[in-house]
Amino acid sequence: LPERTPDISITLIPKNVPDSEKVETSWMYNKLVFDGDSFGELAAKMERWYNVRIIFKNERLLKYRFKGVFSNETIQDALDALRLTARFNYSLKENEIELYDE
Repeated sequence: LPERTPDISITLIPKNVPDSEKVETSWMYNKLVFDGDSFGELAAKMERWYNVRIIFKNERLLKYRFKGVFSNETIQDALDALRLTARFNYSLKENEIELYDE
């Protein structure tokens, strides 16, 4: 049998960006950094970060893209900040968040 080569991806991290703002190392500085992430990608990060479950009621919302940093914001603060640039509403019940059109 041929030897299987592991799937590996190596990317250079820019040196001119402060370490605390790099996506790869931001968690060490208690920061959630997102750079052009789709709402779906960002929601997955937010689920881990805030220990919540996020449900999209409209697939159109998945297409929004965001760039930014959260550090000390609550989940409500974070969603309210995202709402400044994207049109959506949300409801929060315990650890479950539903995102839907306005």
